[in-house]
Amino acid sequence: MQTPSLRRRITLTSTVVLVLVLLAMDAFLYLTLRARLEATLAEVLDTRIGVAVRLSDQMPAAQLASTLTELGVPATIRGPDGRQYAAGPAVPRIGQYVPPAVVFRPRVERTATLPAGGTVTVYATRAGVDRTLRQLLLLELAGTVVALGLAVLLLRRLSRQALAPLQQVVDTAKRTEAGTPGLRLRPDRPDTELGQMAAAYDRMLDALEAALHQSRRSDERTQRFLADAAHQLRTPVTRIRTTVESLFRADSPEVRDRLLATLVRETGRTRRLLSALLRIARLDQGDPPTRSPVDIAELCRAEIERAEPFAPHLRFELRAQNGTVPPLDVDAESIREALANLLDNTRRHATHLIVVTVEVIDDSVRIEVADDGPGIPVPERELVFERFASLDGKGGSGLGLPIARGVARAHGGDLLYAGTAFVLTLPLAPGGPSEPPSAVEASSIRT
Repeated sequence: MQTPSLRRRITLTSTVVLVLVLLAMDAFLYLTLRARLEATLAEVLDTRIGVAVRLSDQMPAAQLASTLTELGVPATIRGPDGRQYAAGPAVPRIGQYVPPAVVFRPRVERTATLPAGGTVTVYATRAGVDRTLRQLLLLELAGTVVALGLAVLLLRRLSRQALAPLQQVVDTAKRTEAGTPGLRLRPDRPDTELGQMAAAYDRMLDALEAALHQSRRSDERTQRFLADAAHQLRTPVTRIRTTVESLFRADSPEVRDRLLATLVRETGRTRRLLSALLRIARLDQGDPPTRSPVDIAELCRAEIERAEPFAPHLRFELRAQNGTVPPLDVDAESIREALANLLDNTRRHATHLIVVTVEVIDDSVRIEVADDGPGIPVPERELVFERFASLDGKGGSGLGLPIARGVARAHGGDLLYAGTAFVLTLPLAPGGPSEPPSAVEASSIRT
């Protein structure tokens, strides 16, 4: 990008335009005056020709020359016989000195035929015209130089004032670079060139600050996630190490079998925790789901059948009218995982009944998972969706609901707790991932 001095460019451009305008005005004035003076000379010659022609009817050529001299009309008369007579302008006598009777050059002349025969040629000097034009040129040159000098001085001062908004942009950028946030130009007329530049600058700062804020939030979430993950993994890793050390010291086969069972249980728990952490990381990356037509009601039925053996004391109900829920283009495994997490959470808190309702409302499919348990207190209905949240001490890693909400939002829907049930909404038409609110990271109920 070329970056010439705008002040110098404005001054130079304005000066060039002013020079062209002044030259055009000078040329117009010069040509107009010259045409007027030459027209005056032509009128003088015509008048002198007329006088000579009128007098030629009254007197011979010699007397005509004398008469024209008395009238101050310089002329040359050629009679019918070919003789030539000269008449000069009348000049006063000054003492004994008589000025020469000549017409100074450069001069103009005009010849006419006399009615009685012969010709008359009259003269007029151009000295006065040329002198007047030279004086005009000198005056125009001096006036143009003075006008240009004053114009350059004024343009330099005015260009500094005209470019003051650009200096304000530079000052704002420097203060922003120095660490002062929230500075904006806020143009009063955003429709002008400078206003459009200032508005674009403000939008750029808004975008940069939003990106910086988002980056900081992402860094904070990442650091918190890593700290929470390390804390969650510390307990099973410590148990595995303790179990292995005890296994080395155990003597009886019964103790070893019990320690091996504990080791298998802890490694399984660690594997599930690592899988959940990996799932959360993939959701944070924003990977788009792999979509294919899925029967949501049948998917809910399959997940209910999977959960029933783990809670034989509970009764599961699926409420969905056949044919009313069209197939959805979703990632079947992701939705299955979200439903499994919801059912695993509700079965730990239900007393006798879990009801899964599938229905179409407006342009979304609503999946409601309700139980007859005590429910979630209002102040904790968003806390349960935070990662590693464990509000009831009934086990779980605190990642089930964050994963379920992340899956819903990756499909353009959402997951909330409303009344006494979890409500998972999915759009009928495939849409992009929805941006979660800044205060809500994901989900996990009383786990």
